[in-house]
Amino acid sequence: MSASACLHIFLDYDGTLAPITQRPEHAIMSDAARTILRTLIKSEGVTVSIVSGRALSHVRRFVGLRGVNYAGCHGLETQNASAGLPAIDRTGVRSCIRSVRRLLERKLPGVVDPDSVDIEDKGLILSLHYRRAEPSRVKGLREVFLTASMPYVISGKMVVLKNKKVFELRPSTKWDKGLYCMHVLRQSRKRPLPVYVGDDKTDETAFKVLRHIGITVFVKGERKTSSAEFYVHSTNEVINLLRLIARART
Repeated sequence: MSASACLHIFLDYDGTLAPITQRPEHAIMSDAARTILRTLIKSEGVTVSIVSGRALSHVRRFVGLRGVNYAGCHGLETQNASAGLPAIDRTGVRSCIRSVRRLLERKLPGVVDPDSVDIEDKGLILSLHYRRAEPSRVKGLREVFLTASMPYVISGKMVVLKNKKVFELRPSTKWDKGLYCMHVLRQSRKRPLPVYVGDDKTDETAFKVLRHIGITVFVKGERKTSSAEFYVHSTNEVINLLRLIARART
């Protein structure tokens, strides 16, 4: 990588910039992560984007830095409403999610201790986090989630996905982190070299489209388990990687 190359660094948040925690609201970036992000933001020829599964408002609050491009809900939410996102019946999607959330709130106490799960309404995505639930309860959680979501899945409005210790209900649209990143890159006049770092299944779409034109890095895994070309073992190693990039810029 040439030190003069124009870079666009795409970063996931949970499990990449901040450690995975038992409760989503406790996933806080370290001071070291915040410091290196500030350095990269100020570096000439570097653009930094955070592409998270969290709601846009949440990831902006958790990162809290100016000069970063933020995307939430796996790229379905961006700071720029005219960023070329796919057409979605957002009012209809929010109505579906509210209905499923209310049903989950009624049904889950019969299956699991309510304090062991988190229902997160992101507006365009509904997430059921079960990291604190006993393994023997996961099958029952899955059945309740699928049953509550089924009418909207059958209608073609929504799809259900399973990620790390979370079930998600999201709009049935061909849009993901990979398509979002390609859209952002196409808008750039300088044709930057993309660098993508992530740890979740949702990051695989970005790894697949970017690995032949940029640098792709999977966190907490081995190469054989991901489409990414490289891997690191922890969020601390992500910070070290970003330091190396910043050092190369200077």
